[in-house]
Amino acid sequence: MITLISPGIWNFKMMNGKTMETYTSKLIDDLLDSIDPIDQEKTDAKMLLAAKVADAMKAKKWKNKDLLKAVGKDNPSIITKWLSGTHNFTVDTLIELQHALSIKLLALAEKEDEVVTNYYVTVIQKVQSNPIMHCDDIFFGMEQQSQPSFSSRFSLTA
Repeated sequence: MITLISPGIWNFKMMNGKTMETYTSKLIDDLLDSIDPIDQEKTDAKMLLAAKVADAMKAKKWKNKDLLKAVGKDNPSIITKWLSGTHNFTVDTLIELQHALSIKLLALAEKEDEVVTNYYVTVIQKVQSNPIMHCDDIFFGMEQQSQPSFSSRFSLTA
């Protein structure tokens, strides 16, 4: 695993977690600076998906063959490809992996909850039933969380 410690200083780690060496390189910094941000985001997403799959497999104590069986595939190399961090997953594959591993890989926009507010109006003063009404001191009782209430003077025209 390679970790950026500060500009130009990289920390290389072996798989067992021991630090192998610290390396400084202007060339690496220049190469990383030349990467298009969208391409970097794509690469980061692929690596993150692979890491999530690997973590879920580890949590289930699964080997590659267990995942292969769970998703109903025949070729063992596909699992290696998925775990490489370079595979461009299809939506179908991500959904299959989500179900097989009981994890969430896709965070598609959930349907936003619709907020509905009901107001109940109580008229305290009797008004005329003609098309033009002049109402004084009408009380509005609003049943909501804080249950505010207020009085108002206004005119309604039908």
